[in-house]
Amino acid sequence: MSAKKGLFSTWMAVLGVAVLIGLYTTYKLFADGHVLFNTNDVIIWSLPLGVYIYLALASSGLTILSAFPLVFGVRKYEPFAKRLVFLAIATLCGAFVSIGLELGNVFHMIYIMLSPNFSSPIWWMGAIYSVELVVLVVKFALMHKGDWHSGFSKLLAQASFLLAIIAPLMIGSIFGITESRVTYFGPVMSIYCLLMAFMSGIALFLFYSLVVNKLTGNGVPADLYDDVALMFTYATAVVVGFTLLKFAIESATVIPEFLVYHQFEHAFGAIRGLHTEVLLGLFLPFVLLLIPSVRASVGGKLATSALILVGTLLMHMEILLAGQSHPVGPKAEQYPEFITYFPSIWEFLVFLFALTIMLILYTLGERYLKLTEVPE
Repeated sequence: MSAKKGLFSTWMAVLGVAVLIGLYTTYKLFADGHVLFNTNDVIIWSLPLGVYIYLALASSGLTILSAFPLVFGVRKYEPFAKRLVFLAIATLCGAFVSIGLELGNVFHMIYIMLSPNFSSPIWWMGAIYSVELVVLVVKFALMHKGDWHSGFSKLLAQASFLLAIIAPLMIGSIFGITESRVTYFGPVMSIYCLLMAFMSGIALFLFYSLVVNKLTGNGVPADLYDDVALMFTYATAVVVGFTLLKFAIESATVIPEFLVYHQFEHAFGAIRGLHTEVLLGLFLPFVLLLIPSVRASVGGKLATSALILVGTLLMHMEILLAGQSHPVGPKAEQYPEFITYFPSIWEFLVFLFALTIMLILYTLGERYLKLTEVPE
């Protein structure tokens, strides 16, 4: 018991230091502005936006997963339900920290909400995720009071499920309607974002839950994690198939913008011409999940979910950056054919701050909010 208390105190001290660093980063960004980021007139979407997309989609995936017990009535997953809703809330809070600092001033988020542009998918994305956060918080509060299955509680669960499906589609549409960027344009991005949301949400839940259970011993029946791991395998299989289709379409085209895109598409390196993060962060864990003994073991679940979590972030970043790398319009006259990018230290600190806020909420919720309780 004393060892666990010591571990908790040490962990909270580490997170406290990270919060202080994050607050200083916030001050610097508010004082100096976007000049601290390695962006320019061509690459304007950088690491903090990629982190927002990554965490927001994972939050949607967690919410969709929570719908199995809360919306579809699969009662054997009820021991996961409260934790899933709380993780979705905390992950979305981390996403909002990242996008708030990416905008240069958190008050810009408030301005966007108070000056709606109903034809803008960016506005709809922010509005939908804001409403989803409120719905999740109210739903969690009811669950914490023991109200899981009243009419209002069920309505909130259904609303959060629908919002969690719509929100990733809206994120994808932000890219999909960008006609000036051929590599973004089309319905593929919306579908891709939804699939990635569900897969990364399951990966985050598996990784987090197994680590917490190992540290605290407060677990649920192991066969339930086996069921989630099987669901994880199916979700990963769909993403693998869709990714292969996406590669086939991109490699077959001779549109000039795609030819330039290919010069930047291996931002994180390549193995025999294929993206390193896709091979190691998607294909490898999928192959491992197909092995029953790996899928059934705690180590196998941890390894595959960790690989997916890292690979998903890098996949989002490569798509985000490669699509911007080619200057268009008047900018094409003053910049090279394609632009390279590497995040500044301040962008990494924004990432750290977003993760820190998320982890603090995870830690406090796990300690004080009885996240494994089920309805009586």
